[in-house]
Amino acid sequence: MRTLKAGVLALLLASAGAQAGERLAVQAVGESVMTMRVDGDLLIDTEGRVKEYSLRTALDPALRNILDKAIPVWRLKPVTQGGKPVKAKTPMRIILAAREVPAGYEVGIDNVVFAPITPEDRAAAKASQLAARERGETIDVAGEQPRQPVSITHQMMQPPLYPKGLMIAGVEGTVLLNVRLNPNGTVAEVVASQSSLLNVKGRSSVLDKARALLERESMRVAAQWRYTVDAAHPELLDAEDLTLRVPIEFRMGRSGDKVDPLNGAWRHEFRGPNLPVPWLRGKEGEQVVGVSDLAGSEQMAGRTPFRLVDRGVLGQAL
Repeated sequence: MRTLKAGVLALLLASAGAQAGERLAVQAVGESVMTMRVDGDLLIDTEGRVKEYSLRTALDPALRNILDKAIPVWRLKPVTQGGKPVKAKTPMRIILAAREVPAGYEVGIDNVVFAPITPEDRAAAKASQLAARERGETIDVAGEQPRQPVSITHQMMQPPLYPKGLMIAGVEGTVLLNVRLNPNGTVAEVVASQSSLLNVKGRSSVLDKARALLERESMRVAAQWRYTVDAAHPELLDAEDLTLRVPIEFRMGRSGDKVDPLNGAWRHEFRGPNLPVPWLRGKEGEQVVGVSDLAGSEQMAGRTPFRLVDRGVLGQAL
């Protein structure tokens, strides 16, 4: 594990400029945590109860046992198709978090995301959306207004520059961007909701400023991105429909890797708080997504009809 020292921070701030340094000084405080991604699928009945589930990620038996106790008691909001209650299946990604305690480590479920995340799941979801559009039968949360299917694909995504000081120090990190699009596919607004440094230690004040520098560079390039928004009535799409969650990875010489290093394996992160997205405040359908939830080749678009009735089942030691 690398150590980020004050001397390296001075170099990276000098490369960013005095004005950037002033902004970095107010960055929120982060925490050290071990995280692991676990992929699977979930089937709910017409009442939102867990009927079946499967895990695609191979796990140690002890971790598998933890999830086998936790998942069956989840309750999701029921969904409808064409206005009728239905059983429904969704991909899911579970994030396990391990935090150090006097007796060792305490493991809990940090978050769970019910949405097509991997490229394969996104392709399957797009095909399903096209079929639903032809039939006029979308899957929606029971009791809520039906929403039209929308597909978002990128046209141009210029990658960010690796900050010189962090590259010299060999420090890697990830930034989770929330990008709000205009119906024509241009970027209307972008915020970095959370960021983390990977496999690094040091003083919190140093690490927080390093995270902020990655966030600044990520937001700068994202403002120029372009997408294609495909919907029957794009003029009726709202901010939730047009929001993308995009992870930006700063990795040393491995940008072309197709294997997710956090799927089924522990990784140390120095992780900042997950800040609210301004244009999604108060939205009941907002899916909580964190920087640990997505890998570099993945993204999440719009909203999902699958969500927990009580998120209090997350974040507790298991």
